[in-house]
Amino acid sequence: MDFFKPYYPVFKFVLIFGVLYFTLSLLYYGFLQIDFTAPHYPDPVTAMVSDQTQGILKVFGYQAQIYDAPTNPSVLLYIDNQIIYRVIEGCNAVSVMLLFAAFVIAFAKAWKTTILYMLIGFIIIYLVNLARLVLLAIVYKDFPQFQEFSHDIIFPAIIYGTVILLWVLWIRSSKTST
Repeated sequence: MDFFKPYYPVFKFVLIFGVLYFTLSLLYYGFLQIDFTAPHYPDPVTAMVSDQTQGILKVFGYQAQIYDAPTNPSVLLYIDNQIIYRVIEGCNAVSVMLLFAAFVIAFAKAWKTTILYMLIGFIIIYLVNLARLVLLAIVYKDFPQFQEFSHDIIFPAIIYGTVILLWVLWIRSSKTST
């Protein structure tokens, strides 16, 4: 048993992270089971992200419109009366924020610092995701040959890269504060 003693902090972190992520995911799943109607369809966060994406695209001069999808829980984004993509629950970055939060809490320092860092991280992740949706719409509309590559490779790398960078900064800040 002495062999595992130096690894106790790692086991503790993994256990806390796993339990937190599982619990937060279950709570979020329960939240998604609520039957939301307009203007919060399919859920309030996805509706808000879709609306903000439309607004930013309009600022950039695109004739963007959003409509609730009648056959599944999503929002359809149109530009110039042409469907560009569907915004589904997975596009709202909440699950990414939960992953981020579980890590930060599992690697917690003082609660005040931890909560503040999580809030800042949520804002950064939200803004990066919003930029991702806007840029994806522009790529889909103006550069359709790059749709798949952008959606499947570039933008996931950007959002998950942001989360990893935030994690690294969190770990480094805890090392310098001890």
